[in-house]
Amino acid sequence: MSYAAKVLLGMTRRLLTIQALLVLLAAGVYLALRGWEPVSAVVFGGAIALFNTLISAQRLARASDSANQDPKRGMMELFTGAVIRIVATPALIAIGIVFLDLNPVAIIVGFGVAQVGYFFNSAHPHLQKPNS
Repeated sequence: MSYAAKVLLGMTRRLLTIQALLVLLAAGVYLALRGWEPVSAVVFGGAIALFNTLISAQRLARASDSANQDPKRGMMELFTGAVIRIVATPALIAIGIVFLDLNPVAIIVGFGVAQVGYFFNSAHPHLQKPNS
């Protein structure tokens, strides 16, 4: 496994952990303030954000692997990931609202809280490239 792949894997695991913890915290707050009903919507919104993180990491890994052979293919991997996220996010939110009858505000809160995880995800010294 290349150094870049190790860093990407470590950062993705850390980001997913932070996002999951933030979503669980938001779900706990909703549980305390509003009861059980909107908790599933908060978790659903957070799950959409975690799905986006996984798609981003997967496509970035594919792009870095394929960019060595063909830079255009690497760019297509990144573009494909962006399109998947752009299409999937509103589609999943709509499914949650229309078909699952979840609270729209709670879905957006769960999604937004998970996105805040990006602010807390920074490179640790042990992930920085050692001096050669």
